[in-house]
Parts: sequence; C-alpha cells; structure tokens
Amino acid sequence: MKSGRTPTVVLEVRTYGESDKIVTFYSKSKGRMSGIAKGAQRSLKRFVNKLELFSHLEILYTDSHSSSLARIDQAELINPFPVIRSNYDRFTAAALICELILHWTRENDPDERIFWLLIWALTSLEDLKQPATWVVILFNIKLLTLLGYKPALEGCSECGTPLAHQDGPYRFNPARNGLICRTCGKSANNLGQSPGFNFSISTARFLSKAQEMPLDKLARLRFSPTVVKEALLMLKNYGSSILQRDISSWNFLVK
Repeated sequence: MKSGRTPTVVLEVRTYGESDKIVTFYSKSKGRMSGIAKGAQRSLKRFVNKLELFSHLEILYTDSHSSSLARIDQAELINPFPVIRSNYDRFTAAALICELILHWTRENDPDERIFWLLIWALTSLEDLKQPATWVVILFNIKLLTLLGYKPALEGCSECGTPLAHQDGPYRFNPARNGLICRTCGKSANNLGQSPGFNFSISTARFLSKAQEMPLDKLARLRFSPTVVKEALLMLKNYGSSILQRDISSWNFLVK
C-alpha cells in the first residue's frame, strides 16, 4: 500500500463505531479525500484536538487497495483557527466555505489553487480584518472562476452590450450565466421567462474587479451594504442553479 504526506484542511468529521473517525479533507496533493482515523476518539497523543472541523493539518496517510478510504496514520496541526471556533459569524461563514468545497470538488482531483484559496479564506476569517460576509463573497467569486463557472458581469449576456454603454437597471439570470439588461429583461418577461433578480451596475463592476485581482490584493476592497446583499443573493442562487441542489449553510447568511 502506498503512503503519502500532504497539507490538508478538515471539511467534515463523522464518528465511526466506538473509537474511529471518518474525516473528509481538501488536500494540496490529492484534492478532496476521505480517510479513517483508527482510535481517534480515544487517542491521547496522535489525534487529540487535531481532527476538528476547519483545522489546517499535515497528515500522513496510507492508501487502501480495498476501500476508497485512506488510513490516517498521523496528523500534525498547523493552524486550528481558534477565533473561527469562538465567533458565530466566522464559524457559519467557514462552515459554508467548507460545504461548498465538498460539493464543488471531486475526490482525487487536486487543484493547488483551490487549496490555497481555502487557506486564504480561513486565514482571512481568523484575522478579523474583514467581515465574514466579505470573505464569503470573495471566496465564492474566486472559486467559481477556478472551476470554470465565472459569471459574465461585463455586460448583457443576451445582447452583449457592455456595462459602460447602458445605465441599467440590470438583472442577474443564473440560467444565462450572467447579467440581463433592461431591454432583454422585458423580452424575457414578454415570453413568460424569468429575467432573474435585480443587480446593480456597481455590484457587477465590483465583482468583476474581484474576479481579476490576486488573493494578496483582495483585502484592499471595500463593500457597500448593497454590494453585500446583492452579491450574496447572486452567489447563492447561481451556485444552486449549477449544482442543482441547495447548500444548507447559505441559510445562515442569506435570509
């Protein structure tokens, strides 16, 4: 059996039997992976306070020939993110971020960019410099871009008219992967189709800028209440439309 070592973030933890844990990670070298930690519930040394939700670890694992679960042999704690665990807003934001990684990624399909985006998001929630909702928005818009589902925010996705050539109002249509201008929105209404929901030009321009900025520059951005409200609603509905399922953690941020 092949052994390996990789940095990971804990996405989900389940008890298994009387003493074991099944843990799902997002790892740098293997992408999403699941493993069983034998005796983890009783461990006083190898796993104590390590296999916890959100923890940034380096794990030593052994692949199994007979199961999709790796055997977790050892875990070294890099960052437990204690502030996230003690702050409700931070905890719910981190829970959403981890749930999104669970549903957007596949096992054994690594992408180092997604791993570092996840580390950036948890570190940003931990250091308290940005509100939790800001981190969620920036994480989502970056994740969608990496996954190839970058929403079209530069102009109308129907007629192609750029933002700069129209005053609005626009609407965001998840089925069209982007914005719908006022004229195309009226046409959709006349055909009995949903034109989406209100989306201001300022929010579209803000998110377009965030899509292109490197991670180390994102902290410079400042959100207005309108941007926060519209961006959260758009990201929730757009993601659910693509995944064809609801992500339960969104309910704590978007009412």
